[in-house]
Amino acid sequence: VRMSPFPEPLLSIYALLVGLIIGSFLNVCIYRLPLGKSVVRPPSHCPSCGASIRWFQNIPVASWVALGGKCAGCSSPISWRYPFVEALSGAVVLAFWLIFGRSAAFPVATVFALALVVLFFTDLDHQLLPDAVTLTSLGLGLALAWFNPFLEGSGWQRVWQAFGGAALGSGLLWGIGSLYKKLRGVEAMGFGDVKMMAMVGAFTGPVGVLFTIFAGSLVGAAVGILLIPLRGRSLQDTLPFGCFLAPAALAALLYGRQVADAYFRMLLPPL
Repeated sequence: VRMSPFPEPLLSIYALLVGLIIGSFLNVCIYRLPLGKSVVRPPSHCPSCGASIRWFQNIPVASWVALGGKCAGCSSPISWRYPFVEALSGAVVLAFWLIFGRSAAFPVATVFALALVVLFFTDLDHQLLPDAVTLTSLGLGLALAWFNPFLEGSGWQRVWQAFGGAALGSGLLWGIGSLYKKLRGVEAMGFGDVKMMAMVGAFTGPVGVLFTIFAGSLVGAAVGILLIPLRGRSLQDTLPFGCFLAPAALAALLYGRQVADAYFRMLLPPL
C-alpha cells in the first residue's frame, strides 16, 4: 500500500488552511462582483480610507482578531462578515475532506458549496446573483457531470442527468416567475435565480432541482411570514430568494436522492 507523505492530521490541517484562504478570496468576490469590479485588481484595500492591506493584515480570521475588527490605518470597523465567510469556507473544505476524502465527491461538493456561499451573500446584500458565479458554476457542473457521484447512474447517464437538471431548474423557475407576474402583475424573481437553478440542476440533477425549489420555497415563505410582524414588511416585499435556494441546494446535493427515495418508499410500500 502506497503511503501518503502527508498523513493525518496534517492533511486535514492543510484542507482547513486552504479553505480559509479561499474564504478570503470569496470575500473579495462577494464585495466586488455585484459592483462590476475586478476580483484581481487593485489589491485588497480598506473601503473607507483606501489604504492597502499588507499581507500580515490579511491572514484569514487571525488578522481580524489581532486588529480588533478595525482597519489598521483609519480604525474604521471591519465587518464580522469577513472572518465569518473565511471560517465558514474553512469549515466547508475541512468537513467535506473528512467526509469524502480523496473521492470525486470532495471536489464536486466543495466547488458547489463555495459557489453557494458567494451567491448567498451577494443576494443578501444586493439581491444580485452574479453571472460570473452562476454561469461559471453551471459550466463546471456540466463538465464534471461524468465524475459527479451525486448524480444518478454513471458515465453518460450522469451527463444526461446534469443537462436535464439544468434545463428543468432554469425552465421551472422561469415558468413559475412568468406565471406569477402574469397573475399578480409583479416580478416574483429575477433572471439570476433562473441561472442559479440551472447551475443547481447541473450539480444535483432533476431530483435535486425539485428538492431545492420545494425546500427553498417552504423556508422562504415561513421567513417571509415571520418578517411581517417583526419588521413591518408586507407580502408584496421582495425577499432574496437566492438566500433560501443556496442552503436548500446544498442539502439537495448531499441528501436529495435519499430523501426522494424515502418519500417514494413511503408512498409505495413494498407488497
